[in-house]
Amino acid sequence: MKKDKIAAQLYTLREFLKTEEDIFYSLKKVSEIGFKAVQISGIGKIEPKRLKEICDEFDLKVCATHIPFERLKTELDNVVQEHKILDCSHIAIPSAPSEYKSEEGALMFALACNEIGKKLKEEGITLSYHNHSFEFKKYGGKTWLEILIENSSPEYLMIEIDTYWVQFAGANPEKWIRSLEGRIPLVHLKDMGMIEDFKQGMFEVGFGNLDWDGIIASCNEAGVEWYIIEQDMCQRSPFESLKMSFDFLTKNYLD
Repeated sequence: MKKDKIAAQLYTLREFLKTEEDIFYSLKKVSEIGFKAVQISGIGKIEPKRLKEICDEFDLKVCATHIPFERLKTELDNVVQEHKILDCSHIAIPSAPSEYKSEEGALMFALACNEIGKKLKEEGITLSYHNHSFEFKKYGGKTWLEILIENSSPEYLMIEIDTYWVQFAGANPEKWIRSLEGRIPLVHLKDMGMIEDFKQGMFEVGFGNLDWDGIIASCNEAGVEWYIIEQDMCQRSPFESLKMSFDFLTKNYLD
């Protein structure tokens, strides 16, 4: 893992990104933590050109974005132009719409992703899919995610594994990452621990109970390009949470 390949998922800071001024000062803080890259998600309205200017001012690379599936279906040309302005070559779909959350839906979704992914590839952009936990429901012995993977082309659809949600669903993050060798350019690093009896929660990387030695090793072997820290819910300031995760990774896992 290279230090400049560790990114902050801005969804973590969504409550501090509502205005252009918020975005400016929040990205300044992200840079001061030591990050050199961000994934765009959960931010307020801002022109792509202005966002790029702010990121450049703080030496932050836009490594990836989260773009809703419906927007990819209806505004693909605009999305492509925005990503060219941002100099960003990775788009991840944050989740599948509810109408695709079935066995038949997984097949339909795979076909749709192939079509979108093919168009994006022609523009030099890679499409990935980000998991939560519903994707691990089984249909005839196969999970929704397996159905999606088997019925989509690795040429047009990659996978952005989220370590927390894989574990939450009762699956093994390390095994899943290894199984996607060559098809996982992005990974969301998020820890899981116990808040109280029978209640799981999200924790800073290295401060919960996931096996980070195994997870990081599997990421390195599978060819992960961007290691993206995300924490949907924080028990302290989300800036502090990002710093704790960043410091843990840079202390323990840099090449």
